[in-house]
Amino acid sequence: MHWRKYSMPRPTQAMAQAARKGLKMRRASPPSRQGGTRVGVARANQFARRENVSLETVRRTYSFLSRAKTYYKPGQDTPGTQAYLLWGGPAGLRWAKRILGK
Repeated sequence: MHWRKYSMPRPTQAMAQAARKGLKMRRASPPSRQGGTRVGVARANQFARRENVSLETVRRTYSFLSRAKTYYKPGQDTPGTQAYLLWGGPAGLRWAKRILGK
């Protein structure tokens, strides 16, 4: 049996910038206007550090960003925009699509 070794995907610089922006916006917002969940914040920290991620994380990123792009309002500090940026924003969706071949 042959095991195919693959490198774990690494978030792009644009994703890291989006995640950092989302974290900054979230910190500056009152609790009632903070977007994202604990998972989203954890993901943003992982992406901001450009840590390699599993293929399952790429799938989850694609799934979330595909659903949440309707809430993304560029230039507006809304909870939906914060959440979208936490997951890497538009760059994250392009990255996940490329890796998953979509």
